Amino acid sequence: MFDLFRSRERTVRYLLGALLLLVAASMVITLVPGYGTGWAGGSDPTILAEVGDHRVTAQDVRKIIQREVKGNIPEGMASVYVPSVVQQLVAFRATALMAQEMGFRVTDEELARIVRELYPQLWPGGTFAGKEAYAQFLASQNLTIPEFEETLRTQVLQARLDTLALESTIVTPQEVEAEFRRRNEAVKLQTVGVNPAIVRSRVTVNDADLAAFFEKKKASYRVPEKRSFLIFALDEAQIGATVQVPEEQLRQVYAQQQDRFRTPERVRARHILIKTVDRPAAEIPALQKKAEDLLKQLKGGADFAGLAKKNSEDPGSAAKGGDLDWITRGQTVPEFEQAAFTLKPRELSGVIKTQYGFHIIQVLEHEAARLRPFEEVRAELAGEAKRAQVYDKMQTVADQIRAALVRSRDEAEKIARENSVLVVRSENVGQGDPVQEIGVNPQFTAAVQGLPVNGVTPVVQISPAKLVVAQVTAIHPARQAELNDVLADVRQAYIIEKSTELASKIGAEMEARAKAGVKDPAQLAKEFGLEAKTSDFVTRVMSVEGVGPASDMEEAFRAETGASVGPLHIRGGVFFAKVIEKRPADMTQLATQRTSILQEIKGQRARERSELLRAGIVEELTRRKKIKIYEQNIQRLVAAYSR
Repeated sequence: MFDLFRSRERTVRYLLGALLLLVAASMVITLVPGYGTGWAGGSDPTILAEVGDHRVTAQDVRKIIQREVKGNIPEGMASVYVPSVVQQLVAFRATALMAQEMGFRVTDEELARIVRELYPQLWPGGTFAGKEAYAQFLASQNLTIPEFEETLRTQVLQARLDTLALESTIVTPQEVEAEFRRRNEAVKLQTVGVNPAIVRSRVTVNDADLAAFFEKKKASYRVPEKRSFLIFALDEAQIGATVQVPEEQLRQVYAQQQDRFRTPERVRARHILIKTVDRPAAEIPALQKKAEDLLKQLKGGADFAGLAKKNSEDPGSAAKGGDLDWITRGQTVPEFEQAAFTLKPRELSGVIKTQYGFHIIQVLEHEAARLRPFEEVRAELAGEAKRAQVYDKMQTVADQIRAALVRSRDEAEKIARENSVLVVRSENVGQGDPVQEIGVNPQFTAAVQGLPVNGVTPVVQISPAKLVVAQVTAIHPARQAELNDVLADVRQAYIIEKSTELASKIGAEMEARAKAGVKDPAQLAKEFGLEAKTSDFVTRVMSVEGVGPASDMEEAFRAETGASVGPLHIRGGVFFAKVIEKRPADMTQLATQRTSILQEIKGQRARERSELLRAGIVEELTRRKKIKIYEQNIQRLVAAYSR
């Protein structure tokens, strides 16, 4: 939330230029197939690559594949997918290594702050829940503390290099103006064309045609395997309704953990920022005057939130009326902190200058450091204690039900009734179909996969507040479909095929007429029984009715008024257009879009520079033998996924 106020390591950005020069040379090598693949061997077959002291292992790749595609690589794609994942992991680690060589560091204090921002639930009441709770939380996401923190440090280092790439990107006023003109010039078009959707209504369907179509493609239609389940669903709210926590227990916890409930001095503030970052020095006086004018309006009674929404250039708070929520000491740059913690509630600051620009600050509330009383935190303590007891009870009851279900359904259902556990039957469920009380859940799907009739799943957590145990009660094997099983699908496929054929035929005939000199949409519409449509004014970011995105009709934007263009091959169709009228961009609106266009161009160029930078880093570290790629081991992993 407060990245805007945190200091940047500006001195390092000068190194970026040298790195980008390195990229220019290395890209010549990068484009040579097979270069940089490193050494073929590696004594440990599980090691796929080494980046400095870090090893990229087969287990690393398997985790990513499991997370991204549930371990199911499309047939024939393993030889592409696996090396791609390895390449990304190598680039990820290489960028971090180069960032460290450039002097970037992520301190333990910075790491703790980032973790706290990502997972505030680990700081209940402002106090760290402890290493054990931290480890348990990460274990639920299949991570260890060292794995998580190493990855997080690497991500932070990469982000800092990306920031340097953005800050070193220059966009001229002329480039912004040219992009504004391109985005905002508009044309009015008359269009005609054909694609499968346009001629779909011309396709007639009868039972004989469908039967013949089905027979021709019968092998591709199958009724998939379906399964039926008996499901025991344990819901936290239902089981929690029976759990009570004694007052004495809550007071005892409060007495033992009072440090959790101490809050530091804090203020709730809002601000308006007029940025000076990346602005020419000549503009600074005008920007300061703008801030001073806004301050005068506020002192005259103007609405702070309204002025912030309209004028503030802090992307994180402007839309919220400048509201920064609660901040504590150390979260903002010194000038901002000094003003914020000095002001009285509802008092306005003067114009405060920081490295980011000119701020006008208003403090809404100011709280001194204090110990929250028991009465204030009673509900919080009760909720924590109750959740712990409920979770333990859910686990115990779920284990009891599962053990009983292996022996007897009646016994399992008796335990369920005694503990307010919902029991449901879900019949004829296909792969990917929603399951009653569960929906579509990958954990449940994995748990039931391969189970025989009467097979019982382990206890499956399908949400933070829900556990299930299920038994397979029936399996209906996959079979060849009959026409009635898939009639709707066959009809749809038949119409798509015939409309595609018809559109292709008409499109070819229209192109033949265009070669003979007929491109006028009205004449083509008359000849082929189509409708010529006249659009409203459209820009490149809009759509043309019946055609699609106007960006696919670039030729029409470049043509003169009255000219006909085509054939335009757009998304499976053939179209012709006539430029009825052109409207230039309204240059009076440039000022309102200048900043957003500038940032978009800079962002795009920064992404391109970052990609080049990463490629250059990998090549440089490979040249210095700090990166080793073990192709033979990668191919072993590819083969394992190809079986």
